[in-house]
Amino acid sequence: MVIAAGDRKTGPGHFGRTVIEDGVEVMSCHFEADFDLSGRSTLGIRPLLWKNGWPVAGELFKGGDFWIESERRGYSLELSVDFVRMQQERQGWFNREQMKQPVKPIPNQKLEEVIGTWPEGEIAVRCSDYMFRPWQHWTIIPRPEAGGRLTGPLYEIKIEGTNRALTATANLELTTKEFQGEDSQLWWIEQLTDGTYRIMPFAIPGQKEFNTKYCIYSAGDSTPTLAEFDFSSDNSKWNFKKD
Repeated sequence: MVIAAGDRKTGPGHFGRTVIEDGVEVMSCHFEADFDLSGRSTLGIRPLLWKNGWPVAGELFKGGDFWIESERRGYSLELSVDFVRMQQERQGWFNREQMKQPVKPIPNQKLEEVIGTWPEGEIAVRCSDYMFRPWQHWTIIPRPEAGGRLTGPLYEIKIEGTNRALTATANLELTTKEFQGEDSQLWWIEQLTDGTYRIMPFAIPGQKEFNTKYCIYSAGDSTPTLAEFDFSSDNSKWNFKKD
C-alpha cells in the first residue's frame, strides 16, 4: 500500500518510518529481489511523503538536467546575467503573408549563443520567469563518495554545459564559480513530506560545523538566499522541472 515494485526491484515489505525533523521523513523496506544485484534481497530507503493522511514512498533523486522552480511563486533559479534576445524571425497576425507560411518550431537558445556575454569570475544567483534560457538550466550530479545520510548523497549543482557551480557564501548568500570540490559547493537535496524539496549547502564558509539548518530560501520574488529551513513556509521549498 505504501510502495510497489520499481527501479528494477521487486517484493517490497517490512515498512519502517524515521522522522528526521518536521517535514523530513524517510521510510525503509526490504526488496526481495534487486535485478541489478543478482536478484538478492536488498535494503530500500525512500523519502516518505504524506498524501490525504496516508504514507506514500517518494522517489530517489538521481540527478540530471533540470530547471529549479521556487514553490513560492514558480520562478526559476538562474544566473544574474544580462538577457540575450534570440535572433529569430517573428510571425504575427499583423503580417498576413507570414501567416500563410507553414509553422515551424523555434529552437531553444544555446549556451554558446550567450556564454560570451557573461562576466568572468563569480556570478550571483537570482529568480525570474522561466523562459527556456541556458542560464536557467542546471545539471545535478550525485557525489556519494563525498558523503551521504539517510536522505541521500551529496550533489554538485552546475549550470548545464559548464563547470560553473552553485556555491554558498560566508554571508549566507548564493554565488556561482568554477567547481573546485569545496564543501560549500556540495549540496543535500531532500524530498519533503509534501513532495517538494529542500536544498541545503553541505558547509558554509567560516562556520566550524557542517551545515544542518540553512537552506536555499526565496526571500522575495527575485531574491534567493540562505536562511533557516521552515517547513511551514513555501519559501524553503523547491521543485525540479524538465522541459
